[in-house]
Amino acid sequence: MVVLVPELSFLTGLSDVQKNSRTVKEVMWEMMQSPRKHYTRLTSLLQQIRDSPEASRELQCWGLHLDTDICRTQGHILPLERINLRHRSFFPEEDLSWHREVTKEVSISAISMNSWLLVYPRRLQQLAKDLLAAMRSACGAVGMQVGQPTVQELRDERIESYVKGIRSGLGSQEKVQLLVCITPRNRDDVYRAIKKLCCVQDPVPSQVINAQSLMGHPAKIRSVVQKVLLQINCKLGGQLWGVDIPL
Repeated sequence: MVVLVPELSFLTGLSDVQKNSRTVKEVMWEMMQSPRKHYTRLTSLLQQIRDSPEASRELQCWGLHLDTDICRTQGHILPLERINLRHRSFFPEEDLSWHREVTKEVSISAISMNSWLLVYPRRLQQLAKDLLAAMRSACGAVGMQVGQPTVQELRDERIESYVKGIRSGLGSQEKVQLLVCITPRNRDDVYRAIKKLCCVQDPVPSQVINAQSLMGHPAKIRSVVQKVLLQINCKLGGQLWGVDIPL
């Protein structure tokens, strides 16, 4: 047994209530700053600590001293690596992002979805139709083909319904390339049950999509669907892009 002294313990991290998408995005935005901005903010923080009598007393209690300058070292800027797709190559932008290119150009190798299973609750029927239409609209740009899925519509949103529906759908076909499940909201218990079934009990590649991510502006939905297709391509054994670095 490990006993912690309450007076010497400090709460860190985010509570379950704070772990919503907006809070996480704000935290990621604070973390993903340029090196120069990091330096400016850290030196400003050190200055505030030094100018605060309360902070100085707290550091003295711990026997700590913070230098007002950040340690400097000699760095090197590496040349950009070329990203290769099937028909073209390019260099990424300064933020090292190439999502726009890989969603509008054909991947190095693309696997078509010819035999797949789509599972969703009955009340999300229209959303499932919109998802299928969006997938068929966006798949051509990355070199994929999306065929007509075997549909398994659930009466409710219970875990047992998902498990029973998936097993029934998998048993109705000789071979299923992929299982796509739409869940009504971000439910970890449903997600864990689906992944346990698909990874351990009846192994099959699976993609779980939160219905809330498919609601909103059409441009946002298209972006989500493009990312989902890229994930599916990888799970089916496709290759999105490559670089020239020798292995």
